[in-house]
Amino acid sequence: MIYIPQPVNGVSIYIHIPLCGNLCPWCHFYRVPPGDEVEGRYLDALAAEMDTAVQEPVSRDVRTVYVGGGTPTLLSPDFYQRLFSRLGDRFDLGGMMEATIETDGRVSGEELLGYSKAGFNRISIGVKAFSQFHVRILGIGHAPSDTHRVVELARSAGFQSVGLDLLYGFEGQGQSDLLGDLETALLTGADHISLYALQERQGAGPREAPGDETARMYRALRRRLVSGGYRQYEISNFARQGHQCLHNVNYWSDGDFLGLGPSAHSAVTADDTRTRWCNREDLEAYLAHPTACRLTLSSEGPRERPSEALMMALRRTDGVVIDDFIGRYRVDPRAVLGQALGEFKAYGLLRASQNRLRLTTRGMLLSNEIFVKLV
Repeated sequence: MIYIPQPVNGVSIYIHIPLCGNLCPWCHFYRVPPGDEVEGRYLDALAAEMDTAVQEPVSRDVRTVYVGGGTPTLLSPDFYQRLFSRLGDRFDLGGMMEATIETDGRVSGEELLGYSKAGFNRISIGVKAFSQFHVRILGIGHAPSDTHRVVELARSAGFQSVGLDLLYGFEGQGQSDLLGDLETALLTGADHISLYALQERQGAGPREAPGDETARMYRALRRRLVSGGYRQYEISNFARQGHQCLHNVNYWSDGDFLGLGPSAHSAVTADDTRTRWCNREDLEAYLAHPTACRLTLSSEGPRERPSEALMMALRRTDGVVIDDFIGRYRVDPRAVLGQALGEFKAYGLLRASQNRLRLTTRGMLLSNEIFVKLV
């Protein structure tokens, strides 16, 4: 049976925690070193932004919450108990299906229990690499001490789904070493594994491996995960049955989402127009005036929306059901692709059947180039 993701019937909320104890040189996310007495000020700032967010033409029914960073577990369970209370004062959390918190794995069993009691039922552990050699190349600062135990502690604390993130495709990383890291990840029994190819930052951090080498790594990792019982449901994401990240599925399915905190992005649809905005990457400015940090990015009407929606949908391994796309956007996705459709098919990047479009494995490897053509 084919799993066809749909946007959540409600809204997803992303909350950014920029605090991070180790500012990895390759990381593209906004993060700052942790400071003293931030919790109370940050909670008040988030609450003030929530007051503005509820004025948007968006559903008050929250279906997913995702707290990312940075390192969200640098803040205490008590912070998140109060955060969910503030959310519940402004939104309806009664139908919430999933609430995820990210961690670097340096977290105790007592803390995990506290996060679970606060309201989280899913956790994502940013392992990146297991071997000390890879850790030094990446500048992570520490090798995971006992991820298997952290996974067990998370389950004991009540988390229903546990995910791991791994990095690949950087200079100095051999395929056999990478597969060894994957085997270690599989031994933890994690429900979800994400594989992210390194995207180097100019003048900082490790360099990307040659493209053909990265492609070989991706194919090898993909084969091993599928043989290990994981289903690939997006370019970089694999899950056991029933453990797809619903929050991210909502992104790829063109659902509405609100972002809270510095650097967080939002997208809200009203009257066939999708409005996008983000907050400035400035923690001090956010703490001082959280509602004055918004930057409007775009306003997409019925003519512009299908291209963005098609780009996100093609990230999913199930691709695009043509009839469903026409029903939602009133345009055939093949017409959105135009002349590029024939080019993508000729180069073996896209497979088109009677009622579905999807990327091939080669297309997934070259997805950035494909999406540039779409936008």
